[in-house]
Amino acid sequence: MGLSPQETSAEPDNARQSDWFDFATLLGGAPVKAILSQRNSDYQEISVDRYRKGLASQQGLPFESIAIPQQVHGNKVQLAIPGRIHKDTDGLLTIDPHAILSLQVADCAPVFFYHQPTGFRGLVHAGWRGLASGILTVTAGLLQAQDVDLCQTKVVIGPTIEMACFEVGAEVTELFSPTIWQPNSSGRFQLDLVAAVRDQLIEAGIPGARINSVDICTRCDSRCHSYRRDGELAGRMVAFFYVDSEIEE
Repeated sequence: MGLSPQETSAEPDNARQSDWFDFATLLGGAPVKAILSQRNSDYQEISVDRYRKGLASQQGLPFESIAIPQQVHGNKVQLAIPGRIHKDTDGLLTIDPHAILSLQVADCAPVFFYHQPTGFRGLVHAGWRGLASGILTVTAGLLQAQDVDLCQTKVVIGPTIEMACFEVGAEVTELFSPTIWQPNSSGRFQLDLVAAVRDQLIEAGIPGARINSVDICTRCDSRCHSYRRDGELAGRMVAFFYVDSEIEE
């Protein structure tokens, strides 16, 4: 979803102050901020682009430094350019300390990558479609191409829909290992999206000990937007990943 000229030049909306999920402790006190906005009823009154701009203003983030992926549930990952909308892209990487990575989710997993020795950061949108097309494998490959040691890379899997709430059809289970799904009483299947993310990360070369996740189901937790719970009325949670100048190395 792109920004119109009016949206890029207008002042941010004064949306109600958002609460945030903060994953700083899961990154071991690194000098970065990895945050995800919590559910906000004001979201429905404005576009997601203006909502993102308001959230950035609340955090004191310069909007012109934010790189935004135009998500399509694919496997395209790009090096982020501050201020750019990256078309047909579901993941961004950067070593630029001034670049702010962003994405939006409402059941899919926001996946944060951080390599402290080089400062490389990544933020990836991982739903079942992106995972089936290997988006985290692609991300790991691009990090390696930038001389990032995957064994030293930390990963945080943010709030996502959990297995008990994620019913899918047989056409989806065929794309994944039978170890991460199980049949249910209605003749369909429950898919463990967090396990799918973790498995693909480990297979790509990220040590399991360096992968952290939070025990928050987006469908069950009222602090989260959820497409599976709210359908077309669902809003989106916005993630930001940036260098925090207030945290010392």
